[in-house]
Amino acid sequence: MPNRNEPPLDTLDHNVQRVHAFERLEVDGVPPRALRGSLYRTGPGLLERFGQRVAHPFEADGLVTAVRFADDGVFGASRPVESPDFREEENAGRYLYSPSAALPRRLLNAMTGRVKSTGNTNLLSWQGHLLALVENALPVELDASTLDTIATRDFGVIDTAFSAHPRRVESLKTTFNFGQRGREFDLYAFPDEGPARRIGGFSAPWFGMVHDFIATDRHIVFAIGPAKLKPLTAMFGTDLSTFFRWDRNAGTAIVVVPLDDPGRAVQFLTETFWVWHFVNAFEDGAIIQVDLCRHDTFGALAAPSSAGPQHSKPELYRFALDPVRKTFRGKAMWSAPCEFPSVNPRRTGARQRYTWLQTFPDAGHAPGVARFDCETGAVDAWGAPQDHLGVEPIFVPDGEGEGDGWVLQMFQDPARRQSYLAVLDARRLADGPQCKVWFRQRVPMTFHGVFVTKGG
Repeated sequence: MPNRNEPPLDTLDHNVQRVHAFERLEVDGVPPRALRGSLYRTGPGLLERFGQRVAHPFEADGLVTAVRFADDGVFGASRPVESPDFREEENAGRYLYSPSAALPRRLLNAMTGRVKSTGNTNLLSWQGHLLALVENALPVELDASTLDTIATRDFGVIDTAFSAHPRRVESLKTTFNFGQRGREFDLYAFPDEGPARRIGGFSAPWFGMVHDFIATDRHIVFAIGPAKLKPLTAMFGTDLSTFFRWDRNAGTAIVVVPLDDPGRAVQFLTETFWVWHFVNAFEDGAIIQVDLCRHDTFGALAAPSSAGPQHSKPELYRFALDPVRKTFRGKAMWSAPCEFPSVNPRRTGARQRYTWLQTFPDAGHAPGVARFDCETGAVDAWGAPQDHLGVEPIFVPDGEGEGDGWVLQMFQDPARRQSYLAVLDARRLADGPQCKVWFRQRVPMTFHGVFVTKGG
């Protein structure tokens, strides 16, 4: 289990210091009475096991952290994702499935296709299942009331992998996702009612990393940047940041899959760029409007848990995608460094007015959250103290208006050596948090999460 030595305060790359079930949390301020439900977040929380530290945070086992807003108070929990492979490693007393495993074991894993489900990247709530996700493995189901691990799941359709970025289209009442097998992509539909199903697939132009995609009520869209796998390095190396080569002259491959005929995917190349996270997409006649956070390079992989983007300055872009003419042209909507976007879940797959984004320390900007108005370009923002380290903001709707609701964003306070969840009125971010919910420790970095309403 985790090493108890306290790491330096200038990094997010530290082990969880305390694993615990739900317990009452300290609250500064008054939580909104209408905010009822649970926020679940996951990230690389166990960076050291068996006296050995992983070379890259993406390889670490996941830690799920939850905050529950109830009538009798606010409660929090932090528990590791204990997949069957994790438990096998615990019994063996050593790594068996990550690049930190011994070379003979890594070669055996490569030949047999064994991959551990760390659940360290995102969470999906679907038909009462709470699923911890990672790029290249099966989902791990958790008990939402305790965070205990139940089992890995394939729901009868998932082949070998299920992406960490499922995308919901509200009008279709369906969540879409993909699984990657080398250059081959499997596409899945998880409807709100009824069984999951495989809906098609396509072959990418190269074998590389694909972190995210986006969907509308008519199309699924990929932007596959030229981060190409180096097979021998991936087989014999130990640091995931060295497994890929950025081929800046290759361009970025755009793949458009029509939902009414998934076998007729359109592919073409456009300018070279990288996207970690899409915002949203919507149909505009024959054009698909695609919003995303655009990077010039793939360099952020080397520092995914830094306090801000160290190798490129991501900007909020809107692209016009014409699948008939095979064009993908865009321009920056907001040039401030921003990432980890969130929209009102009632607007996914349709035109949205507001986008909430994590902001980074930069000239004129503080770590925190901003709301960008896609119609007017207006920005409403709140900045935390410069030394506070924040993560992805999540918008929780409350009311009929698109901007009515709450923004939940976690931070680390280095002076207190604690993490807190800031709860902000999404309509008035600049007013600052309505309340702060404090954990009794610094929670390791979390990447993504989901809010599940009470009874949802």
